[in-house]
Amino acid sequence: MKEELARAIEVLGSRVAGARWVPKENLHLTLAFLGRVEDDRVADVSGAVAAAVEGHVEFTVRLGSLGAFPSAKRARVVWLGLDDPTRGLAGVADSVGEAREKLGFPREARAFTPHLTLARVKTPAPVSLDATVRPIAFPVQRIGLFESRLGRPHAVYNELATFPFRRGS
Repeated sequence: MKEELARAIEVLGSRVAGARWVPKENLHLTLAFLGRVEDDRVADVSGAVAAAVEGHVEFTVRLGSLGAFPSAKRARVVWLGLDDPTRGLAGVADSVGEAREKLGFPREARAFTPHLTLARVKTPAPVSLDATVRPIAFPVQRIGLFESRLGRPHAVYNELATFPFRRGS
């Protein structure tokens, strides 16, 4: 899946001026962004996420189509959507949202849109999203709790904990 994304980034690379492309190893789906979390709260967050995913069963999603936020005419972010036919991602995002709210972190105001950020564009600009991505299906068997550290040339992500889903029947 990441190889297909790397191929799409290579195709799009010359078509999006001023974009900073996400390295293959940093491609990820964010269910909830908490911002700065004090070290003494990480165990509480981890416990809340573990409880939130407890009832979820693994599921399959598929690479979808390319898009841009806020729009292709004024792109700040180039992304690839994920097709979530069973709404597994949406359900997990909702459970994690409830858990974060109980810990005092505000819920995201925007509706959850499952996507992988491929690039960030410095100055909003029109982008051509005419590359195609093969609709590869892949299993979602777990989520992780990560810390991110800003750095050059890109952020570094550290996995703090992993939360597996139950196996489907």
